[in-house]
Amino acid sequence: MNPVILLLFLALDPVAFGPGGRFHLEQSKDDFGTRSHGIIEDLGSGRTKLYALPQSTAQDYFRLRPDDLKRNAFTPEGYDRQEAIGPYQIEEGRIWFGKTFYDSEGMRGVGAFGYFDASARAYTLFSPPEVAACEVSAILVQPKWVWVALDHFIEDISTFPCGLVRWDKTTHQIKSYPLEFVVESIRAEGDSLRLKTRGGYALLRDRVVRRFLDDHRPIAKFPPPPSHY
Repeated sequence: MNPVILLLFLALDPVAFGPGGRFHLEQSKDDFGTRSHGIIEDLGSGRTKLYALPQSTAQDYFRLRPDDLKRNAFTPEGYDRQEAIGPYQIEEGRIWFGKTFYDSEGMRGVGAFGYFDASARAYTLFSPPEVAACEVSAILVQPKWVWVALDHFIEDISTFPCGLVRWDKTTHQIKSYPLEFVVESIRAEGDSLRLKTRGGYALLRDRVVRRFLDDHRPIAKFPPPPSHY
């Protein structure tokens, strides 16, 4: 591809970031379809470099998910995971994202969120105890905080909720918000957060969650997610 055309394409690509828009999400297939497994840098003249997403190790799982290990023990040789880049948000020269992974039928992983810094060409990932057992379903990066919605991706190719956390960028302190619904997206709306879910949305303000159907009618609780069984 002509370098000028390539640069124009990357400039128009909403996932392009970093100096000159040279960085973007890799896309390739795995057992769960087409997903992002790293970051690609355009080096010019048709050359690229892949920065693969770091995968958790069995030792990470043993250390960060001890309760799950008690229920479902395995040996390090049997640690099977396919962790990918899930929801993301670009913030200047960084792309923040959460990991996604299948957590059933012998496959597992360690939940994490963090960023890839284009200038340093390096990943920084965080796996606090509130996140380690879950995948990330949505993320919102603000100047002071990162909001991370969590779920479990399980056997019938469905998800169930794992709550919402607010992580302080400076202190790394975390606050948890239990929820009975899976959050599909998060956006700031005045002094509230809008949490989109299947069939409706919730508004979070001062730790109070108000729930609404898509037609804006209030609802006390959202029903459990459907099962494929």
